[in-house]
Amino acid sequence: MYRQSPRRRRREAFALARSAAQRSWGAVRNSPGLLVLAVLLGAALWVFVTDTENPTVIDLFRAPIPVQAVNVGENLAVANHLASVDIRIAAPRDRWDRLSVGSFRATVDLKGLDAREQQVRVQVEPTTSGVRVVEVIPRSITVNLEDFVEKSIPVIARLVGTLPIGYELGAAKPAASSVKVSGPHSLVELVKEVVADVNITGLTVDVDPAVSLVARGAGGGEIRGVRIAPESVRVNVQVIQRTLFRTLPLTVRVTGEPAVGYRLANVTISPAAVQVQGSIQALQQLDSLTLPPVDVSGLRSDVSRPLRIALPPGVSTTGEPQATVSVAITAITGSARFSVAPVLENTPAGRQAAVDQPAVVVVVQGPIPKLDALTPADIRVTLDLRGLGDGTSNVVPRIRVPDGLTVLSVQPLALAVTLRPS
Repeated sequence: MYRQSPRRRRREAFALARSAAQRSWGAVRNSPGLLVLAVLLGAALWVFVTDTENPTVIDLFRAPIPVQAVNVGENLAVANHLASVDIRIAAPRDRWDRLSVGSFRATVDLKGLDAREQQVRVQVEPTTSGVRVVEVIPRSITVNLEDFVEKSIPVIARLVGTLPIGYELGAAKPAASSVKVSGPHSLVELVKEVVADVNITGLTVDVDPAVSLVARGAGGGEIRGVRIAPESVRVNVQVIQRTLFRTLPLTVRVTGEPAVGYRLANVTISPAAVQVQGSIQALQQLDSLTLPPVDVSGLRSDVSRPLRIALPPGVSTTGEPQATVSVAITAITGSARFSVAPVLENTPAGRQAAVDQPAVVVVVQGPIPKLDALTPADIRVTLDLRGLGDGTSNVVPRIRVPDGLTVLSVQPLALAVTLRPS
């Protein structure tokens, strides 16, 4: 079966109404009653077409509506939280999706009521045309009216959060020491302090923020239903940069080269570390403290020098800012080869000695500077002939070198010595 679209049906209905009006116009001009009848028939036709295409839906609204008190007496205040109400409404189907809680205004009219707990009828009015409130659930709600009072309550600054390392809190002072709290007598009496919560997390400088105030009771819980005037105050919070302590090692740079034949053996600093104090920004930049450089150019011996510790701005030491740097210089070790003629000692009387080698090769080890100054004359090679008889005997040479030197090797290890009568 063919079914017309709603739009087409509307067009045909309008066309039918227009045709009927045109055909009847002549008769209507001569009869006012017929004119009224025609208007009523047209309106009925419009309502019929509209309701067919967009029918009115009656149902519970999807969300509760908050209730407001109006016409509260000058010296009275609402002491309880007003309950919300549900509503059943009638509205065209196409408007339901566009309705919200703000499309309705629910009130309780307290004009002429005195201070007591009572049931008051709720009035709900739609703020959107074409919508009708069919039912209010519940029809009445409890309203507790009390005497309106005003009281001065002290303001307390409460700091929440933590400061970065190296900072500490100073004073936290509200601009106003007290504020006015007003409302129902029973609620105002519960208020013991008005708190300004200031978040100090991450602060490194003083702040002066405007902070909203909260009324709190003896246990710290929030007291709702009262009014605070003013609603916010400025709280001046001081943040103090704390002095930190840290132990840092000392370092030193050695420049230059020792004399030829010498080398740098060791560098020590006394004390090896010092305790310093300063701000966290200054200390975070430091891993160590560097002493002035020490020049060892041409040195042949150890040296010890007191040096003053150079400190960056904002940093100081807890003790004397001085350290002693000790530099150990040692000679470079080497060896040298010498040919030395042996010297005969304790030759028996009436005998003549002959040695098969004219010289002994001696390898001497020691500091390069001493080796450079050493000559064969400084090395003594002796052959002790005491107790030897005629003939040939092998004699081990004795080697003597200056202090600080050692004999590394001797060649040959023994010499053949021949004794015969002179």
